[in-house]
Amino acid sequence: MNNKNVKKGAAVTGVAAIAALALLFGTGKLGFGSGDGLGTPSEANGKAESAVVTTVAPDQEQSSTEVEIRADTVEIRIQGREYNYQNVSYGNTEHTLEELLIALNELPRDTRIVLAVEDDATKNAVDALEQALAEAGFTDVRK
Repeated sequence: MNNKNVKKGAAVTGVAAIAALALLFGTGKLGFGSGDGLGTPSEANGKAESAVVTTVAPDQEQSSTEVEIRADTVEIRIQGREYNYQNVSYGNTEHTLEELLIALNELPRDTRIVLAVEDDATKNAVDALEQALAEAGFTDVRK
């Protein structure tokens, strides 16, 4: 083997080692990531324990699609004609929209409710949920 081939082999091995380390650090496999390793904030009783805050420079306006997540925030995901809250799908024959409102009844009325509207959500489902939340007295509902 000549000296040129040895240098190429060493270079390729070095690049592969660096790429492998970058993947391990990037995925949090070495314990250097943030969070509990589950990819989502920890939740207790449907309320997020950690807060994600969007900072905006003084000369910029905050986008209307960015919603600040606070400790008193709950999320309801709308998919098709169903609503997912705390891993239960409501709006079907098994769990109705009324049962969702009963589950939310324990929350203070000033709790921020974030509606995560999926691409396949129907307009009627979104409108029905917004109306039901307004009638139930929830004042901070955001999309």
